[in-house]
Amino acid sequence: MTGTSESSTTKARLAGLIERDDQWATLETLLADSLSGSGRVALLTGPVASGKTELLHAFGEACGVSFVKATCSAFERDLPFGVVSQVFHPLDVPEEVRDLLDAAARSADGPSARQLHALCLALLDLTAETPLVIGIDDVQHADSPSMHWLLYLIRRLGQTKVLLMLSETASPRAAHTPLHTELLRHPHCRDVPLAPLEVLDPLFVSPSHAADAMVLTGGNPLLVRSLLDDQRLCKPRDDGGLVIGPSFRRALVSCLHRCDHHVLPVARALAVTGQQATRESLGRLARIEAEVVDSALDVMNEAGLLADGWFRDPAARGAVLDDLSTQDRKEMYLGAALLLHDEGAPATEVAPYLVMADHSENPWMVPVFEEAAEHALRDEQVDTALRYLELAHRACVEVHGRAAIAAKLVRVEWRVNPSAAGRRLGTVVPAMRAGQLSDRDVTSLVQPMLWNCQVDEATEALERIRRGAGSPGLRAAELWLACSHPTLARRPQAESGKRETRLVSMTSGPMLKAVTALANVLTYGPNDASATDAEHVLQAARPSDSASWGPESAMLAVQTLVYADRLDVAASWCDRLLEEARVKNLGVARAFYSCVRAEVALRRGDLSSSYEHAQNALDFMPAGGWGVAVGMPLGVLINAATKMGRHSEAAGVLDQPVPEAMFQSRYGLHYLYARGHHYLATSRHYAALADFLSCGELMTSWGVDQPAVVPWRTSAAEAWLVHGANRDEAKRLINEQLARLGPEGSRTRGIALRLLAAVNQPHNRPQLLQDAVVVLEENGDQYELARALADLSKAHQGLREHRRAWTVARRAWHVANVCDAAELCEELLPSRGKGEEEAASVEEKVDPISTLTDAERRVAALAAVGYTNREIASKLFITPSTIEQHLTRVYRKLNVKYRKDLPADLHSYLPSTA
Repeated sequence: MTGTSESSTTKARLAGLIERDDQWATLETLLADSLSGSGRVALLTGPVASGKTELLHAFGEACGVSFVKATCSAFERDLPFGVVSQVFHPLDVPEEVRDLLDAAARSADGPSARQLHALCLALLDLTAETPLVIGIDDVQHADSPSMHWLLYLIRRLGQTKVLLMLSETASPRAAHTPLHTELLRHPHCRDVPLAPLEVLDPLFVSPSHAADAMVLTGGNPLLVRSLLDDQRLCKPRDDGGLVIGPSFRRALVSCLHRCDHHVLPVARALAVTGQQATRESLGRLARIEAEVVDSALDVMNEAGLLADGWFRDPAARGAVLDDLSTQDRKEMYLGAALLLHDEGAPATEVAPYLVMADHSENPWMVPVFEEAAEHALRDEQVDTALRYLELAHRACVEVHGRAAIAAKLVRVEWRVNPSAAGRRLGTVVPAMRAGQLSDRDVTSLVQPMLWNCQVDEATEALERIRRGAGSPGLRAAELWLACSHPTLARRPQAESGKRETRLVSMTSGPMLKAVTALANVLTYGPNDASATDAEHVLQAARPSDSASWGPESAMLAVQTLVYADRLDVAASWCDRLLEEARVKNLGVARAFYSCVRAEVALRRGDLSSSYEHAQNALDFMPAGGWGVAVGMPLGVLINAATKMGRHSEAAGVLDQPVPEAMFQSRYGLHYLYARGHHYLATSRHYAALADFLSCGELMTSWGVDQPAVVPWRTSAAEAWLVHGANRDEAKRLINEQLARLGPEGSRTRGIALRLLAAVNQPHNRPQLLQDAVVVLEENGDQYELARALADLSKAHQGLREHRRAWTVARRAWHVANVCDAAELCEELLPSRGKGEEEAASVEEKVDPISTLTDAERRVAALAAVGYTNREIASKLFITPSTIEQHLTRVYRKLNVKYRKDLPADLHSYLPSTA
């Protein structure tokens, strides 16, 4: 601040003024000149709220001479001599002067030159001996007679002791007013500009907030002060940033109202239309000329209200919108929508304004809303799409169009709230019966109908489709019915006995590919082709695919991988899709994939994880929203709780009501199977057997008798064995199961081999159980592995092989403990007999484990509790070939031939990653 005296700086700051030291010094110089008899005029100019009023008043109060002030207002422009009256009011003027002023104000023709001259002389007479400072604020709003008086006064101030301070908001039009013309003519008139602040004084704003405060306020003093007030009065932000509160919002709106009358409409139009608005569109919405828009934008930029033509913060834009009444805001949004539509803007730009306007009364809006809904679905914004479709339905007056939109509403809402979609069916079914829906739309309603237990309506819909020319989605619908609701299906491939490949190619839709892969697995068992097709679907599918069957296609694909025994692949896809659904907040998709993830964990014997995923599935979508598919998550929950020995929890789940239609769907098989195992574990053998046999009857009649769905034969055999009533029937079921499996290994084969051992002679049991252990180790089912090891221990015990029995039992306990099978662990707790004591004493003499290296011990420990080589490699971050090398050395050092012979003591060396 070169040239500014230290006292001027001090005085300005003591008056609470920020960065106005130069202006204060200028006014002091002008005051000194006037005191010496050379009258001066100071015109304080600057953007709105730049501190002109504050400087005028502060200097007038601190100048040390008589100070009178007047404030002009746009509302008082029609009050003659209103400003002059404010100036004369505190002064001791003769009564005849006041009479003259009253007469001039009442004159119908306006004041005469004589009256103006007399009033000027009256003021100057008062200042002949006594200096006077006059401050007139917002002079641009002065009434016309007062402005004429001021012009007279300015011309006569040269030899007086008067300092006249005028403040004026800068605008492009101000430079051409009579006041400015007059001021430019006289050397005793000085312009005192006030620009926005460039640097915020640390006395007022902390250094840590200074930069952010400048960005938010543009250096506008009023906005700076109001922002500081918000920091003092409002609750601090958690991140320590600046609070934009009510003071700032009020100040910004106040600035706009104080500008020229054309500025506020432009600000409102800008807030409504957004940053990309052109000056032409702003002008049309604000109903002013484009040149005036440029002027208004310049004013707001110079005042710091905008930066490069846009609001400095979303809160500023929000404050401008909030200043509008609800009705005015809606009208402006509608106006913006009409402008955009007339200009040919895309539906994605027009529709949001129609939504904010809450207006859907014109037929031209229907295609706009429908197109915008399609875009929203592609962007996975399902709630937005629903809103657009609801408005399209309201705007549409043609019955077939309304019916089609209603059907689409059902399809779309099914993705986010299946039960709510079911409620919408009440308005769509009459349209279907009236023939107002296309076959494609009717086909798309079958799934929501069956999901919500509306079997009669779904049957009626299928009859209509089948009678018609054939919906493009009928093929996929028929296959889906065959997989999920077989009693309603017509399956052409059942007649030929050949795998379903017709109409399926690389260009087929994801739903047809997914349902074909699932149908082949359910009909013919696990196969590589179906698993490959399922992965192809998943590579293209997304949680909220816009196709009418989109969300279900990915669900069916991961189920195909589960039924095809590709558990690792299924788990990987579920985790990936769950994360995607989490990021996009797709609750129904998270429920679907959590349910499948729970089934995968159950088949791996990871009981706690299975229970957690199943519970998550029901948290993301409560049981009432699952419809007939509730059998899936409830079935996993019951099964996992039963295997962990938490029978009261399983019973509590079974007490929940389920739809009767569930038992005529694939989902009901999982529920029946889980309920049967709960009955079996709680000694209700006949009830268990009835559920298992019901599964078998349904699966056989539906043509989906594959153990990969539920291995009902081995479970029924186990019920017969536990009851002890019919070992021959148990043996028949087991052998039948093994015959249907073929030679390849699977977890079902491991279960069958374990049960086959139970119906064989004691001396044959160890080998069968060892075979079962090998199969289950390879397939990764820890729970069934623990059961096979437990039975193997008993088999050795029965043959008086006490040491081996004890070793295997300990290993079984550790495997059961890893998978949280608490009840099985209790059964396996050591209760040593004499033979076991002797075996233990022999074991305690030698510790061959001590001969292993640390790396060998870690690998051996994981192998001992049932992990496969691939799983060990993943956990230890080394290659499978390295695992094989370690195990070869381990077998040699411990003098064992097989993984099952590894000592159970290795569990204490399990790495933390296990």
